[in-house]
Amino acid sequence: MSSDREANLLSVLTHTSRRFYVCFGILSAVALWGLYGYIVQLRWGLIVTGMRDQNSWGLYIANFVFFTGMSYGGTLISAILRVTDSGWRHPITRLSEAITVFALCIGGPMVIIDLGRPDRMLYLFYHERIQSVVLWDVVAISTYLAGSLLYLYLPMIPDLALLSERQELAAWRRKLYRKLTFGWTGSAEEKRVLEKTISRMAILMIMLAVSVHTVVSWIFAMTLRPGWNSSNFGAYFVMGAIYSGAAGVVLSMYILLRVLHLEDYLKPVHFRNLGLLLITFCLLYLYFTINEYLTMAYKIEGPEKLLMHQLFFGDFAVMTWSVLAVCIFIPLIMITGVVSLKRLRRFTPSVVALASALIIIGAWGKRYLIIVPTLSTPYLPSGNTGNIPFNPNFPFDWLHYRPSWVEWSVTFGGTAIFLLMYMLFTKLFPMVSIWETRLDEARVEPAVARAPQPVAQRLGSIPTTTIILIACVLFGAGHARAAQKKGPAKQPEATTLSLEWQQVATPIPTSDGDKQTQSITLGTSGVNRFLGRLLGWLPAEPKDHIQNPPTYVVTATLLGAKGQPLAYQVVGLSLKTSFGKLDYGSRPTNAEGKAQFPVQDRRYGQYPVEGTYDGGDQFAAAHAVTTVDFGPRPEISLPSEGILIAPYATAWVAVPFWALFGLTWFALFYFGCYVLFWRLPQIRRQQAKSG
Repeated sequence: MSSDREANLLSVLTHTSRRFYVCFGILSAVALWGLYGYIVQLRWGLIVTGMRDQNSWGLYIANFVFFTGMSYGGTLISAILRVTDSGWRHPITRLSEAITVFALCIGGPMVIIDLGRPDRMLYLFYHERIQSVVLWDVVAISTYLAGSLLYLYLPMIPDLALLSERQELAAWRRKLYRKLTFGWTGSAEEKRVLEKTISRMAILMIMLAVSVHTVVSWIFAMTLRPGWNSSNFGAYFVMGAIYSGAAGVVLSMYILLRVLHLEDYLKPVHFRNLGLLLITFCLLYLYFTINEYLTMAYKIEGPEKLLMHQLFFGDFAVMTWSVLAVCIFIPLIMITGVVSLKRLRRFTPSVVALASALIIIGAWGKRYLIIVPTLSTPYLPSGNTGNIPFNPNFPFDWLHYRPSWVEWSVTFGGTAIFLLMYMLFTKLFPMVSIWETRLDEARVEPAVARAPQPVAQRLGSIPTTTIILIACVLFGAGHARAAQKKGPAKQPEATTLSLEWQQVATPIPTSDGDKQTQSITLGTSGVNRFLGRLLGWLPAEPKDHIQNPPTYVVTATLLGAKGQPLAYQVVGLSLKTSFGKLDYGSRPTNAEGKAQFPVQDRRYGQYPVEGTYDGGDQFAAAHAVTTVDFGPRPEISLPSEGILIAPYATAWVAVPFWALFGLTWFALFYFGCYVLFWRLPQIRRQQAKSG
């Protein structure tokens, strides 16, 4: 026996309005135009796009990261609410899980679209390298898509059994629903096993979602590119995915609320609770954003200096500041205001939905800013900057990425296909879990206890504020008085800095210390040797004898105005190259005013070496430059064990990855095959025998 709200929910499956056909036709036209753009790309190649040698990634990879991020947020919201057993989660779990599946169906193929030859995608498996991050990403997204489909399907089984008995539905639809239930009868034992399986899968999906988007971030973080070479990228991508995915869930809730009239299920309390989650995610994402840019800005030099200038003051400054405002600051102010102010709480669904739309737009722009500015700021200099002779200026289009109409068509076409799949899903399956919401049938409003309103308190009392102000005034007056008592500053004494260099004997690799280490290693037992290698007590035995580079000693001498040596003064040393300065650190001078810098470098030719003394109140600053000859070009030689394409990323790097996703596939087979094809049929057989 279905209630009125269930009848209203199921009426969407049988009645189709004219607006549905209009929207479906418009989205179909956009999708077909995107398909036409991709056919043009297949016919003429990537030359019809704005991507070139330097900017080899563009809108397609930005779409890939954006849609995969949207998918992770949808599943994480559903899984976290299931694990925490939040009572208000029932109406929103299915629509968030559907976002995951459809977003992955659009985001995954964007990588194939980015290839000029889609058939070469098979080369990834024909000539695979298990330590390749690209292969990891393909496996991770495939695993996540399979898990998301199963996680969407399992809670739908009781509703599919309910739909198979609805006589107002077409015969082919009832037959389809009956096939998908696998003989579900709705007994108490079946529900217990199903709820237990869904709860376990929720834990698995949380772990899988975090790990998969971390692997997506490794495509960028594992490369030596300015802006990408960061250990913060994994957590940064995961937080951005949760933030944008939660916004996608809220926006889809609001659209379904207005279009399908789900007021009986989607209450203002759902938007309020998700608005509080968005505030939390926004603050965490703001923290990661500050952490990402602050670490680059604090140690700014070289290509990262150019990247930061391009982002905040150069070609991408307008988009950077717009994305920060649209994605973080404006939604934070909107949601905080509508949640905290009583006068605005009646606008909670509309304001939170509008803020979510801004977050989604800003999230896509952020993905674009992660990819394009970095590729526009390579390590090697592009064009004549005035320091490199005979280096011509390149055309503007070579150095700046501008998406073509083909890329925009494919982007909008993919978005249209995502919306079409979501629309068709609403016509085939109920968007709210009926069997989970039947427990709340008697309650029109979800039971949410009102917290007592705290009495407004002042930030500080008048006496406390007065005391603080008086203390600040007295401290400032005392500081100014002390500054006035000081006489005129004494001129620092002039200094002279000179540099000398010489080549010294290079230590032989098989030194007495190495021989002693070898004797200690050979003298230990097998167990002690194993524990020593495991815990780092014993050094690893070198497999190849590597010849050390020549050693040079640069001596910096610091003298005063009268020629006396200046002891215990810090002197720095750096080497000038075509790409900037290589800092050799700083050292204090000894009693003779000298500081020695041993330099071991594999470069060859003559390079200027600069010594600097910053000075202070007593001594003036000084610097000196000398030219060090690192010798002629060495002869070409190969190691005795051969060369790897990527010598630092061997196959052993992939062992944790393959172990994690191998166990994940085992768990998915357990939840899918064991529960559906053995455990539930066994329960039905036992009930048939006992009945």
